[in-house]
Amino acid sequence: IYLSITSMRITGGVLSGWSYPKGFASHVRPSTDRVRESLFNLLNHRWPISGCRVLDLFSGSGIIAGEFVSYGADEVVSVDRDFKNIQYQKEVQSKSETFENWKIQKRNVFTFLSQNTELFDIVFADPPYDLPNIQKLPDLILPHVKKGGLFVLEHAPQLVFPQEETLKKEYGSTTITIFVSND
Repeated sequence: IYLSITSMRITGGVLSGWSYPKGFASHVRPSTDRVRESLFNLLNHRWPISGCRVLDLFSGSGIIAGEFVSYGADEVVSVDRDFKNIQYQKEVQSKSETFENWKIQKRNVFTFLSQNTELFDIVFADPPYDLPNIQKLPDLILPHVKKGGLFVLEHAPQLVFPQEETLKKEYGSTTITIFVSND
């Protein structure tokens, strides 16, 4: 079930309360305020975001990137293949100078990962819940995470991963699973 969301706001950090413009693509399922607020409070207390390099995969509306910027990430790279999503993210980015360290790339996530040679402190992914082989994402993404860094995955609650998770939080129809890179 997709909720009709007419507006989104950044839930914390220096841009707390800042509203995203209306008009993101209708097929996008943005993380709810409740999920984002809980997630970012957790992350910022256990694994401070300030100064981190962040990769936001399947970035959709870009609201997660906005939260990371608001919490002081040094750089946020958003990757999404949908033209409307990229167009919307660039519109959001143009509304505030605070977003100058937000890099937006229109690319297929799997192509990006196959060509990426950089490591990130945090990788966040919110793929379509029906993405085939979603359980393989930790193995695919953790090599792009610095040792001790995080892979944060938003997914449907019923999923079970073969990889060892560090933390799992359920928020109704949304689950956040965090994996820590040991390599």
